[in-house]
Amino acid sequence: MAPATREALEQPALLTLDELTERVDMSVRNVRFYTSKGLVPPPLRQGRSGYYSADHIARLELVRALQDHGFTLSAIKGYLDRIPGDATPSDIALHLSLLAPLTADRDVDVAEGLAALGVAPEAAAAVAEIYARHGQEVAEELSEIVRTHVWPAVRDAGGSVEDLHHLVRRLKPLTIAGLVTAYEQAMDASADSYERRGAGPRP
Repeated sequence: MAPATREALEQPALLTLDELTERVDMSVRNVRFYTSKGLVPPPLRQGRSGYYSADHIARLELVRALQDHGFTLSAIKGYLDRIPGDATPSDIALHLSLLAPLTADRDVDVAEGLAALGVAPEAAAAVAEIYARHGQEVAEELSEIVRTHVWPAVRDAGGSVEDLHHLVRRLKPLTIAGLVTAYEQAMDASADSYERRGAGPRP
């Protein structure tokens, strides 16, 4: 008999619906709702009973994480549709790690903070939109690098998804510091350019 793979050894036994809800700390109603919306596959049938696997656990945990990040149901569906159908639970858990790089330890209301400084509401909202839009772009690009370059190296070295998750958590403060440095350098360059234009001859 062929030896069991690490993936197989990590997978729990099949769970009943009640065992699943206890495992993922989610109500029966929510599990059934997400199943009806196609966010998680239907239970595995054995006779008249339905059972749930590690794949169901991983997908439900990802759904909850995406909701916590503000994704709508349609956005969650679109996100999950891009995950290959043959993805293993570890592959799905990888996406949980990829949600972490730019997630701050606490929420910051940019518009509210700017308004407190006397910035007009329209300008404050525009600045907040810029931060959100470019922050999402940076997160997506970093996630792609982690998925295609960092994770394969960790995996080939014998590391697990939890090892990757730990690495990504350590990456977060470095990422934030790098963004702040890049922003300050860009602002300094912009200010220098503005001053040079202002000091030049008028047309």
